[in-house]
Amino acid sequence: MSEEGEPRPGRTRQLPVFHCPYCGDEDLVPEGGGWHCTSCLRTFTVHLTGTGVNRP
Repeated sequence: MSEEGEPRPGRTRQLPVFHCPYCGDEDLVPEGGGWHCTSCLRTFTVHLTGTGVNRP
């Protein structure tokens, strides 16, 4: 992220998802910038908010 809190251009990518956070099923399909679970029919996105390392 930049100092203003905005994501830097060219640094966005779709993170791999291994299971649905709602039902736990693994049958996921990429859809519109997110993921669609074919089991519970929910669509969700995943965002990295930090790494747990404090910056000075």
